[in-house]
Order: sequence, then structure tokens, then C-alpha cells
Amino acid sequence: MLKLLRLPLILALLCLTGCASTQDSLFNFGLKAERSMSDLTLKTLSVADHDWVYLDSETKQKPVVLLLHGFAVDKDNWLRFARLFDDYRVIAPDLPGHGETSFNPGYTYDFAQQAVWLNEFVEALSLNNLHIVGNSMGGGIALMYSYARPDRVRSITLVDAAGVLPPNKSEFQTIIDNGGKNPLIVNSKEDFIHLSEFAMEQQPFLPWPATNVLSRRAQLRNDINHKIFADIQAVAEEAKHSDDNLKMLQQIKEPVLIVWGEEDRVLDVSSVEVFEQYLPDSRSVIFPEVGHAPMLEIPQESAEVVLEFIGEVESRSVHLAGAE
Repeated sequence: MLKLLRLPLILALLCLTGCASTQDSLFNFGLKAERSMSDLTLKTLSVADHDWVYLDSETKQKPVVLLLHGFAVDKDNWLRFARLFDDYRVIAPDLPGHGETSFNPGYTYDFAQQAVWLNEFVEALSLNNLHIVGNSMGGGIALMYSYARPDRVRSITLVDAAGVLPPNKSEFQTIIDNGGKNPLIVNSKEDFIHLSEFAMEQQPFLPWPATNVLSRRAQLRNDINHKIFADIQAVAEEAKHSDDNLKMLQQIKEPVLIVWGEEDRVLDVSSVEVFEQYLPDSRSVIFPEVGHAPMLEIPQESAEVVLEFIGEVESRSVHLAGAE
């Protein structure tokens, strides 16, 4: 009798496993197609004590645009944004501890260490005159890397970037400061849906079964994301009592574009005025009715703004080279 009762349960579990496997296959097929439409090839590189996985357009004679994603996401956040960059070599890595790039629980994954690893990645690929575009955590890493290696950087674009204390505290910062549940870390499908709604004012189209697959993968990374966030938060708490970050910004001489979603609930839009005050050569574009991820919410509009900026920087560089 017990065996008969167990049979429906076993069949149900087999069905769920099969469904998940089928969903993964369908999702991976669609993701491969998205990468192909963006002319990006999946590549690997072992450097800086990590096995990196990254996307590369492999147009090696063109200026390089290096795309750095945010916390708990990955390189594929840039796919639709990157489609407009035909005149550039686009490289989008999974930063250490994220996506398909390896993670080591014995390491510290704060911005400064990520910038050190990024430098080794850039050197291994012999990249120069970089146009770095960083979202959220990626923006904070971009600033630290650019401060340390100005010889390799031509421009910086900060997309809703971490790195300063905004005059107005965001909803996310309030939750964290009050000891609430981190909305960026996923424990269930419901958490994933809430994260998407929390981070983005305009929801990008996700065909079935993307939500199911992405939520499962996020849940599998729960412990890793907790560890990385703790590393980042420990440094952020120390930074509240120091002006070292602001002094660093003042030393960055490369042209900087600051892009922000006006409705960002993760990092408040008032961050823009701080960046503008301390970055010597900066300008800003604020998109209304956009949240924390303009490259996902309005990929074409945000890409066009960045392309215009990078184009101006490239023209200026050519003009200066001609004058010499």
C-alpha cells in the first residue's frame, strides 16, 4: 500500500525534474540566439585565480567597450544594449564570483579586489584605450580600476553606479540599514519576481521559461551572493566614516558619463550630484520612469546616449593625435 502511495509522488518528482531540464534547454537555446543576434561569442580565460567566462565580439581592430555588470547578475544583462555597438569591440565578462566565472569562498569579493582581478583580465587580453561601462557594482569597480590604471582607460560610463553616499537614502539602503531582508538575494520564485519589480521600473520582456530558469539559478547562488554582499557591505560601512572615495574621484581625469534611472530604488538618483561634484570631467543623463537597470529597461535609448558620448571621446582623441 505504501508503495502505491509513493508512486504518484515519485512520478510527480520525475515530471518536475524533466520539466526543469526541458526549461533549461529551451532557455539556453534562446540565450544562445540572443548572444548571436548581438554578435557576441562565449569565451573562457583562466587568470587572476579564477576561470573567467566572457562575451566577446572579436572585432579586434576596433576600440574596446568593456561592460561590467552589477551584483548578483551576469554578463547577459548587456545583450540587448550591446547590439548597437557595431563600431566597437564589445567585451562583457562575468566578474569573479558571478555568472559562470568561478568563485572561491576563501577570497574577499569587494570592489578593490575585483578591480585587481579585472586588471589581470584586461592585461591577459592585451586591452588598451578602454571605454568602460559599469552598472551598479560594476560602476564602482570601474572607478577603482580607472583610478589605478588611467593609462588603459579612455572613458568611463557609470550606469546607476555604486561608489558614493547619496544625499537621499534609497529604499534599498533603508531596508539594509534596518536589518531587513535583502531584496537582491533570491530564496524563491516569488523573491525573483519581487527583485525584478524592485530593481526595474520598466520590465523587459522575458519569454517563457526565462523567469522559472533565472529564479532557480539565482536560488542556487544564494550562499555565494550572501558572501559577496557581506564583503561589499563591510567596506561600504567603513567608507561612511571616510572621504577616501571622494578623494579618489577627484583624481580621475578621464571623461565620465553618468547615466541614471530617476526611479532607482536601489541607488538613489541623488548620487548623480555627488559624482558630478567630484569627478572633474563629467556629465549626466537622467532617464525618467526608469529604475536601476537602464540597459535592460530601455536598451536602445541608453545605448544611444552612451554611443554618442563614446563617439565624442573617440573624435577628441583623434583630433589630439592629429595635433601632435
